[in-house]
Amino acid sequence: MANASAASLPEEPGIRIGPLQMRVGVTYKHVLTLFFVSYFGIAMMNSVGIMQAYLFNEILKIPPNEQGSLTGTLLVVQELVVILLVGLAGAISDRVGRPPVFAAGFLLLALGYCLYPLASGDLETVRWELVFFRLFIASGVACVNVMLSSVANDYPVDRTRAKMIAGVFVFNGIGIASLPRLVGGLPQMFIEMGVDPAMAGRYAYWCLAGTCVMLALVLLWGLKPGSMTKSREREPLLATLKVGMAAARMPRVALGYAAAFVSRADLAVVSQFLTLWLVREGMEQGMTPAEATVKATFFYIVIQAFALPWAVVFGVLLDKIDRVKGLMIGMGVAFVGYASLGMLENPLSFEMYIAAAFVGAGEMSANISATSLIGKEAPDRGRGAVLGLFSLFGAVGIMVVGLVGGWLFDNWKPVGPFLYMAGSNALLVVAAVLVYLATRRPGNDRPGDPAVAGA
Repeated sequence: MANASAASLPEEPGIRIGPLQMRVGVTYKHVLTLFFVSYFGIAMMNSVGIMQAYLFNEILKIPPNEQGSLTGTLLVVQELVVILLVGLAGAISDRVGRPPVFAAGFLLLALGYCLYPLASGDLETVRWELVFFRLFIASGVACVNVMLSSVANDYPVDRTRAKMIAGVFVFNGIGIASLPRLVGGLPQMFIEMGVDPAMAGRYAYWCLAGTCVMLALVLLWGLKPGSMTKSREREPLLATLKVGMAAARMPRVALGYAAAFVSRADLAVVSQFLTLWLVREGMEQGMTPAEATVKATFFYIVIQAFALPWAVVFGVLLDKIDRVKGLMIGMGVAFVGYASLGMLENPLSFEMYIAAAFVGAGEMSANISATSLIGKEAPDRGRGAVLGLFSLFGAVGIMVVGLVGGWLFDNWKPVGPFLYMAGSNALLVVAAVLVYLATRRPGNDRPGDPAVAGA
């Protein structure tokens, strides 16, 4: 992240917004701009997955047995680009300021969304065109992700920084829980206006592009110019990896790395494969791709709607128990959610609401428990390296679920990626139990206690 290698300038209190105390020079306009963009930010990045099923089925006519592997390939490409660019985006923003890099992220998303529905030709040509177009989207995702975190850390004084980040997450969550329904409904809306289905899909993508341009302009107008940090020299990547891998000798840190691999994949499998699966199912039941997309995005919203309040409930629970116990519970809930998807005879039936609730709670539990565990167990010496490697394992987990999930989707059955995640979460529950038993000591079973046994 951008702040990992930055030293904060002296903090002085400025304006106050409710419980949030800002630093000197930060105005109401700066903060409200950040919250406004936070509402749209994650939802705009996730829209590539939400609209992909419609793109494949109605615009590009991708054969059903090729859609899973293509989705996996595009996901791997995106994650590789993000890994390569996040550090660079943060470093550039330290020098030229946050607004230009933040705005550039949304402009790159806009360019990608403009080009994405224009792919044409035979299957192999379309595949390479989509990979090329996805580079723009991936570059935008890298910039937006880094800047959301950086600006949220820049503006408040230290004592209210956690509350500020929580506020940004709330706006992220509200956007994720509301905007996909609108995005998924755009093709059907244009079709009802008399537009050809393929063209309706293109118009939907171009509406996304226009929204991203609007957000870029808002950022350039409303964010505080410049950067509130100054750069320090970065450690070489290989040295960072060496420190992070050495910390893996601690069983709980190693478990945290494994948890990152699984928990980040939990999020990716929902955003990339859920709509693809449900749209195919809807089409097999006689729906048009537009109608199936509306239905699929509704269940996506149900998942996010349960994830948001569950984050509060699980967060309170996690503060009261050992972090490894929390990981057992979190991954166990995720296992139930993904396994329940495999038991549905009709994934568009009422039973899907129950399964979606467990999936939403599960993906949130897995991510909160994994992040909480590594945050507690990472040693003070080399902490940045451990957290960086945690993120790297998460990125690898996303790439693996893209490749394995895509193959299962095409060659086994569409619910395959979710059953793969059910198995992964189950294995992590077993690993957490073993680590807990191996590292437990009398009196050291509370969340606030130091790491034990090998830590």
